[in-house]
Amino acid sequence: MNNPAFDMEKLQKGDVNTFHSFFRSLYPKLMSLACRFVEVQVARDLVQDVFLSCGEQREKIQVENINAYLYKSVRNKCLDYLKHKVVVGEYESRVRIAEARISFLDSTTDANDVFNGVASRNILELIEQSVKKLPAKCARAFRLCYFHDIPQKEVAEMMNISVRTVERHVRRAVLFLRSDLPDL
Repeated sequence: MNNPAFDMEKLQKGDVNTFHSFFRSLYPKLMSLACRFVEVQVARDLVQDVFLSCGEQREKIQVENINAYLYKSVRNKCLDYLKHKVVVGEYESRVRIAEARISFLDSTTDANDVFNGVASRNILELIEQSVKKLPAKCARAFRLCYFHDIPQKEVAEMMNISVRTVERHVRRAVLFLRSDLPDL
């Protein structure tokens, strides 16, 4: 016990006056140490935590130099706090990066949708140009079935032809389109 002003036995037995004297004497020194690492309000909280822990664990504390023990405790609390801030900062940074990526993906998805819409329109224009090369009834049957999604039976009724003839027109159109538009 390097500090003769404190009776460790009284401190360990929970003597309030000894603890108050102990606190008043060491608090400014521990605050000075803590303020080298962290801001004042955080330093107050950490130093108080050390004293609280010391008071709660007073019976178990077996040290040669209580001052050194408390200085080391405050220093470790400050370092733990700073490490925690780094972890939180990294987490917040990762969240910001993730949000930026999501925002970017959302914006590029919209751009891709626009691009896909334009590409689809271009493909439809190419198909329509190719369909115009077909005989009129064949082209009409194909357009009704594929572009308007009308069942072949209804197309047959609309065109006054048999369902079998509609099937032939559609098959002929598909084969023609495959040969006329091989890249699609």
